[in-house]
Amino acid sequence: MSDIIVDDPHHGTRESWSERHLLQAIVLLEDAYSFRSIAHKLFPLNILKLYRLYWSKWIQRLLTFVVSCQLLLIFIQYPSSFSRTSDLRQERNRITLPCGVQLAIEFICLIIFYIDVIIRAYLIGLKIARRKPWLIAYFIVTTVSMIDLIISLTLGCQAKTVNIRFLLRPFYMAVISQEMKKIFNSLRKSFLQILSVTILLGIHVYFFSVIGMILFPPARKDSPSERADEGTKYFPDFADALLNLVVLLTTANNPDVTIPAYSKNRLYIIYFAVFLTIGLYCLMTLFTVIKMNTFKEFFTTSMQNSLFRRRLAVRACFDILLERQIAPSSSPSPATTADDTTTSLLTHRISRSTAPMLVVTRMISSTNLPYLLKQELLSTLTRNNERNDEVNWDTFSLTMLSLDADVQKVPIEHHEYSGVWAVIQLIGASKYLTWFGNVIGLLNFIVLVVEGSVRYHPSFFTIDLILSNVLFSFCIYYFLESILKLWSLRPKVFFKYFFNTFDASLALALFVLHIVHCGIYGTLSITTSEVIRDARGTATSIWAITRILNLFVIFRAIRSMPHFTNYGIIMGTISDGMRNLKAFIGILICLFYSYAVLGMWLFRGVIKPPTESDIVNATCGSYQQSQYWANNFDDFYSTIVVLYDVMLVNNWGVFLVALREFSTRWSQLYLVSWWFLSNVYILALVLGFIVELFSLNVARFEESGFAQGHHGLANTYFVKTLFHLFKRSLREPSDDEINQALVKYKQLYDNPQEPN
Repeated sequence: MSDIIVDDPHHGTRESWSERHLLQAIVLLEDAYSFRSIAHKLFPLNILKLYRLYWSKWIQRLLTFVVSCQLLLIFIQYPSSFSRTSDLRQERNRITLPCGVQLAIEFICLIIFYIDVIIRAYLIGLKIARRKPWLIAYFIVTTVSMIDLIISLTLGCQAKTVNIRFLLRPFYMAVISQEMKKIFNSLRKSFLQILSVTILLGIHVYFFSVIGMILFPPARKDSPSERADEGTKYFPDFADALLNLVVLLTTANNPDVTIPAYSKNRLYIIYFAVFLTIGLYCLMTLFTVIKMNTFKEFFTTSMQNSLFRRRLAVRACFDILLERQIAPSSSPSPATTADDTTTSLLTHRISRSTAPMLVVTRMISSTNLPYLLKQELLSTLTRNNERNDEVNWDTFSLTMLSLDADVQKVPIEHHEYSGVWAVIQLIGASKYLTWFGNVIGLLNFIVLVVEGSVRYHPSFFTIDLILSNVLFSFCIYYFLESILKLWSLRPKVFFKYFFNTFDASLALALFVLHIVHCGIYGTLSITTSEVIRDARGTATSIWAITRILNLFVIFRAIRSMPHFTNYGIIMGTISDGMRNLKAFIGILICLFYSYAVLGMWLFRGVIKPPTESDIVNATCGSYQQSQYWANNFDDFYSTIVVLYDVMLVNNWGVFLVALREFSTRWSQLYLVSWWFLSNVYILALVLGFIVELFSLNVARFEESGFAQGHHGLANTYFVKTLFHLFKRSLREPSDDEINQALVKYKQLYDNPQEPN
């Protein structure tokens, strides 16, 4: 990057913006785009280049890849999850990486993390690094992991079963994600407020547990051989009563707990009705609302800080552009030597309130911002500054508001043909062709349903021969339709739309499978050999795979949604959720990972393979009788599945009872705490987040009067980040606040005097 020299005819000077000035402004603008703090070094020049290299997308992708490798390594580490089944009744041959290879991969990952934390500390300086708790924790976690790795190297992978570094691995996933760190900080700050509501819920369960013990005392047995009453086992003592009522809050054991008492006295149902009405429908709902509002309050504060960092970085960027070095534009006088002129050029600066248009456009064009965003910034700057070669602060700040704007999806214009080809193109690009294709897809789906319904009919082979030919006709239509659309829109436009790519891929796959099936078996319908093969287990025949793929034609109906006004609200919520739920899903993955590692520590090998007596004497509805032997804690994968089953709260009381039988009563705290954190805490935040997204999309469409855009398509917007979701509730920082912060950071972005 070369210097920029601009002649100033008004003052008779030549003004120069050095490479360092431009690079500093570029770095600050990139900080503003990424919501990064400007509290980092901005000189010398090699620091700036290292800073841009570190935050480049390739280096960040490399870090993401390293973190992913370290997280996924546990699946093939001892005890490996690579076996056909996790069922305790079957022999499991596990594929495990050699110990040396495992430790070598982990060592390389930890060395990369050490390099990462050192570079981060170097770029911001030790003085600021000491005030960064995440950076300090980064170094501590990496050091502890390295020590634990050395111990494993000494003892061996199988001898050392408790590995602290496994439990710390999710930290790396959070430390490389700015949004995950914001969510963690918001959860930490809102913990005390949410704890108060949790205590209220605990008091409710405690109160009804005591009442349940009084109302439903254990029945006295007249003889040792007499069987215990089914209903009394739910309230034999305080611990069991408390646990059963916690499970009852999820309605997972509702018939089992309530029916025995109701059978004795119909008035007992009032106890359970009052408990569930207050606990489930009042307190749990109130808990979710309060939790979401509390979290939203702290998260909005975090987003407010992000907005302030963006505005501060934009202002610092503009201030950098105001600094320049000058020298007289005319030739030096006899009293002025060349050395004097050089000294003046390097040391003399004149303050100004505007920056040349050339410098600003050069700076924006040289950033690593997305191409479309750079074009938007340049066009906005040109539009707001058409007749002026100088850019003032008002124009610059107004231009940078484009960083905050929602991106509207604009339909792409396609190439226009002429003559008879224009008519064919009109048909290929018409919405009516899409609607007709949806009707064909619906008929296709109905034929598939009919074919599946007569699968066991005596004359199935005769019927399937007719239906298979009909399905192949539909497949030919999909194939020709995709070719027509591809020609009408041209490949560049056709593949810009996801559903066009999806339809074309599906049509091609179905066409090829039908041809392959016909080539192998000489018919389009199912054969006897395929029926026998599919009856052995999973349907893996070509006929079955073709039918499974054919079911995806139902998604063709989604293509018509852009022609409906409410499409923007529905699809906007779905697409924005998929794009911005990554941070929340990341939190849930961290929780899954940590609890799975903890579960392996505590309960690996606790559940033993069943004996004949275990199966015969198993209680109805128990873990043993339900044959849940594949759900255990013997490896990471099976532990994840157990946690997933408990999170769904469907029959999760069975796992609680089984864990107590195979271990101790205190082991139930593990699953109860998991249920509370995952289901009641994190997933409720995801639900609230989706509600916020839906409300945002409704508000935007109400503001636009539910207007439709190009060719009657509904206007659709992108919520690019969580910031764009909460920005409507954010307050613009005042100039005084920004100026005070600039004074604080002045030494970080101010250029030092260079030596003569």
